Amino acid sequence: MKSLILAGGLGTRLRPLTDRVPKSLLPICNRPFLEHQIRLLAAYGVTDSTLLTGYLAEDFAPFAQQMRALLGIELRVSTEHKPLGTAGAVRSRLEDLEGTTIVLNGDVLTDLDLGDAIDFHRAKGAAVTIVLTPVDDARPYGLVPLDATKRVEAFLEKPSELVAGNINAGTYVLEPEVLSEVPPDEFWQFEQQLFPSLLEKHAPIFGFVSDSYWLDIGTPERYLQAHFDVLSGRARASVDGTIVSDQQTMTDGTTIVPPVLLSHAPVGAGATLGPFTSIGPRAHIGAGARVERSVIHAGADIGEGAVLRDSIVGRDARVEPGAELEGAVVA
Repeated sequence: MKSLILAGGLGTRLRPLTDRVPKSLLPICNRPFLEHQIRLLAAYGVTDSTLLTGYLAEDFAPFAQQMRALLGIELRVSTEHKPLGTAGAVRSRLEDLEGTTIVLNGDVLTDLDLGDAIDFHRAKGAAVTIVLTPVDDARPYGLVPLDATKRVEAFLEKPSELVAGNINAGTYVLEPEVLSEVPPDEFWQFEQQLFPSLLEKHAPIFGFVSDSYWLDIGTPERYLQAHFDVLSGRARASVDGTIVSDQQTMTDGTTIVPPVLLSHAPVGAGATLGPFTSIGPRAHIGAGARVERSVIHAGADIGEGAVLRDSIVGRDARVEPGAELEGAVVA
């Protein structure tokens, strides 16, 4: 079975972090985000994947090489030369596809049971199965109502009032022939064009409702939340480093308030780390600094006595000594 991962987005809501790094390669707990998705796929035997890229496309080839060496998978990179939309990008690889295919949005952290979703798809004889997640407030999303057999009835616009319901979770199981509906080399989206078109033709489109962990990491607030959820164990994901789960006070006065993820980063005397903090490799935390509910990327330098709360410090960025930041994004 093959999979395609949509990784061409600009990541505008995560700027300035995404000025130099594609959104889907930003680290979650010191591993590139896409690595979490590829590990999930591999856990269910899906070891042949293609990354559909656009923005900062040159960054993906080294990542793919690293994943092939680390996980022993087949991972290719396909770059669109003009925006094709989600369905258009997948349509561009139609000739490579054989049989049931998995499509993932490259900005959704999940521990979905892919095996159950695939079994559901086959049992229903579906042309497309859309993984759905229930939410209490669907206003930021579109709703996907189902009939009693779990067949999709409609694709509704974002509701204007508070309402609960099932929303598109950004994972699809599909049969490649449905992509012939998409005009080649044109901009087409799954939810706005392809799926409604298939629905009009009474194609068997089903919704697989999952209560697995799900989070779109596309804003600074949600990017931070993804780290908090992994550190707390709410989300199952592999980390690079050691999660410290017991409070510790070192002889030099450094204090760790768990949970904290550490990865070969020097920490100055009297610093306080945590709770809910992720420190990347080669980062430096200055003496007396305090970092809580924050994410520090590889190579970043936090100056002496600096205070950070609910903040993100990008790769190789510097926070000056004595600075006080709250809700900041530094790159």
